Amino acid sequence: MQRSNNEGANNDGANNDGANNDGANNGDSNPPPTPSPPPPSPSPSDPPSPSFPPGVTAGGDPHIVGAHGDKFDFKGEDGVVYALFSSRGLAVNGRFTHDVYSLGGTEVHGSFITEVYVTARTAAGETVYVDFSAANPEIAHISIGAKQTSVAISPFSVNDDALDEVEAGNVGVQLYKEHMHEAVLAVGNGEWRMLCRAQLYPYATTNKQKKRLDTTIMPAGNKNAEVAVAPHGLIGQTFDGDAVAVDGAQDDYSGSVVHTKAMGEGAIEGVAADYAVASNDPYAIDFKYSRFNSKSAAPRDVAKLAGLKRSATAMGKASGFNDNPDM
Repeated sequence: MQRSNNEGANNDGANNDGANNDGANNGDSNPPPTPSPPPPSPSPSDPPSPSFPPGVTAGGDPHIVGAHGDKFDFKGEDGVVYALFSSRGLAVNGRFTHDVYSLGGTEVHGSFITEVYVTARTAAGETVYVDFSAANPEIAHISIGAKQTSVAISPFSVNDDALDEVEAGNVGVQLYKEHMHEAVLAVGNGEWRMLCRAQLYPYATTNKQKKRLDTTIMPAGNKNAEVAVAPHGLIGQTFDGDAVAVDGAQDDYSGSVVHTKAMGEGAIEGVAADYAVASNDPYAIDFKYSRFNSKSAAPRDVAKLAGLKRSATAMGKASGFNDNPDM
């Protein structure tokens, strides 16, 4: 893996919404679908130092489940890398790839996350880069300063040997298998933990054993601890310190042919293009709502979102998962 160290610790002096960073602010080229109008609801609290529930997920074609059970879909533009999660010293980006596949009797023209790029800064100020691909999930490439290394596991077994790990100060990287057809990359920095699971498309035989990446982010350690920097990114922003779920645009999988189009409208701040990172650097930490170099950042203002708001019990993780109309 070749990675230049032009990103990392010294990127201060920016001025983002709710954070001390700079970033792009581009609009979408296509008009988004209009989310359902929300019912009247009280404005959630907006504490300067929120406490967060245990986690969030993004995966499949991708369906997002936020920290409070928020639900929305995000197709992404083909080949574009988006900021999934951004906190102080940890950034997770994902490449979205369009594909046509079978969902039982339905032909879906959708997308999956196929590559993940992690940038983590150690307590000593060293920058760690990790990349992981659904096309070759038995290895994850790692760069620690000038050092190039990797974690790798056997594609044929699930046992104690199917685990490899690297540590750089407070940043840990693990690659392991929970199932013959799944490999899991775990990256943590003591405050947050990411699990990226490479697994088969639904209807695996029909879809030629292709794999996608499902990504989950959760707090590490004390889940009730207050933090000075509220995370952001497509899924990270759902760690907003309240008990309100915000549901955005979701695709309709009825019919024999489905063309997905939802881009998180109603459930995310800004527009989809605000989360795209530089095309020549998939590890890039800069985007409109970047938190990587922030010293303080308030959570998003949920009252300004157009999606359906509902009271929710915190589920503690945010994630994206399999393209399945029942999910």
